[in-house]
Amino acid sequence: MLPPIRSWLYAPGNNAKLLARAPQTEADAVIFDLEDSVPRGEKERARAMVAEAIAGSLSGGYPFLFVRVNHPETGLTQAEVQAVVRPGLAGLRVPKMESARSVQLVAEWVAEAEAAAGLAAGSVALVLGIESAVGLWRAVEIAEADPRVHALAFGAVDFAKDVDARPESSDGRELLYAKSRLVVASRVAGVRAPVDSVYPKLDDDDGLERETRAGRALGFYGKSAIHPRQLATINRVYTPSDAELALANEIVEAAEQAEDLGIGALRLPNGEFVDVPIVERARALLDLAARLAASDRR
Repeated sequence: MLPPIRSWLYAPGNNAKLLARAPQTEADAVIFDLEDSVPRGEKERARAMVAEAIAGSLSGGYPFLFVRVNHPETGLTQAEVQAVVRPGLAGLRVPKMESARSVQLVAEWVAEAEAAAGLAAGSVALVLGIESAVGLWRAVEIAEADPRVHALAFGAVDFAKDVDARPESSDGRELLYAKSRLVVASRVAGVRAPVDSVYPKLDDDDGLERETRAGRALGFYGKSAIHPRQLATINRVYTPSDAELALANEIVEAAEQAEDLGIGALRLPNGEFVDVPIVERARALLDLAARLAASDRR
């Protein structure tokens, strides 16, 4: 299972320079994009370039390599999956998801491609884009559609267009319901906390910081980025604090003691009861901290 991922950097799949540079940045994950940033006439060329970039990557950890494929209804996705599912790929970002069946279809193609590439079944994760009212409404069934679903990812710009919202406030109140619903849906479905949308104003560092902190406060974990200059802020906000890591250690130690004693209910020294998802979240944070220390990314 992948550790929590703080930052996700997009790189256009038809730009050789950016495909090479993106993995050298501070991003925890890089998304080689075959969707919005690639014109229709460039799709086939971009597919080959991305497959070559993955094949040439030495990444066995940070940054995790993802590919954003096109929506299954475009007729492009199966060929894209066959091309890019190979050693070195951590997962796929699948945009504009609105049904469990679409997720299952992509998962079937991924399973076939894993077998053809000699990869272990289930090794390629799916991160699913929620970018419309229909997708948001069906978020739980979408997240539950296949065991390889790692997380949901919010697409704020497309969602706002779909519902005719006009995000103008500094606190993001116009999208508060959508974001909160996505956090709850992820928890209900038992997948990782959702990934926050990109912040499109490249020169507004204060706005990026404010939106990133607000997303984490709501229950998101990680945020997509359109430029490397945004990564430092995102990574800093989503790096676990010493207090968070101390609590995570306490939770994991208590869980291990309870297991040794055969106790089902887990109670911390302060009297608080915690359940299995909270223990798993604590272990994930400790895993992230260990990986950051090992890769000198903290």
